[in-house]
Amino acid sequence: MKNKTQAQIAVFALLLTADQLSKWWIEQQIPFFHMTVIDGFFNIVRAHNFGVAFSLLADWGHQWRTALLLGVTIGIAAVVSVWWWRERAAPGNISWLLILILTGAVGNIWDRLQFGYVVDFIDWYVVIGGEAYHWPAFNIADACISVSVLLLLLTSLKKN
Repeated sequence: MKNKTQAQIAVFALLLTADQLSKWWIEQQIPFFHMTVIDGFFNIVRAHNFGVAFSLLADWGHQWRTALLLGVTIGIAAVVSVWWWRERAAPGNISWLLILILTGAVGNIWDRLQFGYVVDFIDWYVVIGGEAYHWPAFNIADACISVSVLLLLLTSLKKN
């Protein structure tokens, strides 16, 4: 148990550091337009997400939106922390998925506390018939949350 817990805390710290350093670099180096990495597939952008996933709620009043999103995200982080603490020694991968969700939540909470928005910068897209179809910009924290929630759902479906 001790080694698994230590490894999960180390992964949490590593990914959180990567998330925050990447966002800091984007804020310092990338103007508000894109930098092409792989033409027709991948860009680095600088986007400020004032809402939640896919910029939902971004049009709400700033003061209420920020307080609501912080409250909800901190609440989710607290629930996931307790869940992780209880599952950390259990066999299987649930505790690893929970630590990834927690990493993403803390990374985005930190952004909202620091900036009032979340810094997004990964822009994946495909070009079909000359038309570019973009996935909404995201960051390392978002990737941690999305991948782990998807795997958590698949794991729970597999058990049933």
